[in-house]
Amino acid sequence: MVKKTVDFAVAHDLYLHAHADDEAVEILMRHNPRARIIWAHTGFGLAAERVATMLDKYPKLWGELSYRGGITDGSGKLTPEWRGLFERYPDRFLLGSDTWIPERWAGYGDIMAGYRGWLAQLPPAVARQIAHGNARALFAAK
Repeated sequence: MVKKTVDFAVAHDLYLHAHADDEAVEILMRHNPRARIIWAHTGFGLAAERVATMLDKYPKLWGELSYRGGITDGSGKLTPEWRGLFERYPDRFLLGSDTWIPERWAGYGDIMAGYRGWLAQLPPAVARQIAHGNARALFAAK
């Protein structure tokens, strides 16, 4: 059934939102390399090096950053690994809030403030792409 879903998405020019680990994303991409996948949480706490490998290998893979650990250190400073990923792949990341429970809506302002904090540490053009430009490029009406 999953393979049929992937093939349907490809046939109808749809994006898949994969709430999956890196192995499952690999299976989906190997099944149909034309699939366009937005990877929920970009692997949660997966090493930045592995994320880079995935982005290198699969040009139609984007990382969604809600609940993604390791982007900043304990003081809110962008880690060197993630700064490198964002600068290397500025067109491959999307922000998300993952408001799956009411408490996440109550904390929405704080979630966005956290994003603004680390986005401000990036070159402005890269920050704009990640903040809204990539979503616009993928989903705005042509």
